[in-house]
Amino acid sequence: MANCKLLDQLQMKKYSTHTCQVPGRDRRSLVRITAIVFGILGLLAYALRCFARLTVAAQQWGISDWFITLAVMVMIPLQVLSIPLANHGLGLDMWNVSTDNITSILYLYYWDEMIYITSLSLTKISILCFYLKVFPGRQFRYIVYFLIFANATYIVSFDFLLAFQCNPIAGAWLSWDGAFQSKCISINVLGWTAAAVNILLDVAVIALPLPELFRLSMSLRKKIQIILMFAVGFFVTFVSIIRLRSLVEFGNTQNVTQDYVEVGYWSTIEVPVGVICACMPAVRSLFSLVFPKVFSTSRRGYGSSFGSRGPSVMLSSQTKGGGSKLGSLGSKLDNLDPTKSIKIKQEWTVVSSDVGRERYPSDEELVRPPRDSGQSAQTAHAI
Repeated sequence: MANCKLLDQLQMKKYSTHTCQVPGRDRRSLVRITAIVFGILGLLAYALRCFARLTVAAQQWGISDWFITLAVMVMIPLQVLSIPLANHGLGLDMWNVSTDNITSILYLYYWDEMIYITSLSLTKISILCFYLKVFPGRQFRYIVYFLIFANATYIVSFDFLLAFQCNPIAGAWLSWDGAFQSKCISINVLGWTAAAVNILLDVAVIALPLPELFRLSMSLRKKIQIILMFAVGFFVTFVSIIRLRSLVEFGNTQNVTQDYVEVGYWSTIEVPVGVICACMPAVRSLFSLVFPKVFSTSRRGYGSSFGSRGPSVMLSSQTKGGGSKLGSLGSKLDNLDPTKSIKIKQEWTVVSSDVGRERYPSDEELVRPPRDSGQSAQTAHAI
């Protein structure tokens, strides 16, 4: 290693391993299968989200949907690139890969890094735009705007650093053997910094709405479902941490095509799981139509409504001042078949404490109960 060029070292390593019949590692199938499986899962979650927008009433296409669409469009090449990476030898020991293929792997990785950064941040921006749609609190929204700006800055800054990591740029994939002279930023430091900032942004985005959610008046089952949804988000952070650990030898490796495997397949896991996390609220509203007992968004009750933080609606067939719209609606309900129900599907909004006591419509089911002269018909619903 002290006196030989890298290509000579690889030739010697290849000769010694073959002569001594040392089996080489082959993880190419792991690279392919991981990318394909999680890519399909991410696309399936996005397709269900789009289907929910088309089938669930009041599920209108919004800015968060545009951002997740952009994230998916960027995610697809990230997953697809894993196949040519594996075909060129990612997963084999470096001395068993031709020099041209090593260069091709590093060239694909050059683009892979920027695609990874962009897709992750677009997914977080989509989630933050969804928060703006749901949480009306002024202070909360200021924090959301700041995090959107932080993620946009993350995309621009790290994509720029990755794009110009070497001077000339081609050094990013040509200078590995020492034959091509270039000046490069430490890819190890750059990778660690990008991963650490990404983890901080992940934690901020996932933890931000938790205090608001836990203050809501809702059933234990609903709280468990919401916790499980956010657990998927924390899994993304967990994957980011594992990926950060795999970057230890990212810039100091002597076996590029083998040591880059972990970084590659954890990236192709993290991005689709982030997309799945962003799509889960819309998918849940779709499942509530198919499995209403499991994903029900309403409770029925008489004579009481939920707490001041939960949206509610009350319908009375006996109101003061017969000319009111509420009384008119109540009289119309009296003429309905008691076995029938009216379903109103509207996208829910969380009422924050600084908005006052204004009510926002939720997923509601208005049901006319049996007549009771001393009691008005009313239905209260949680998110």
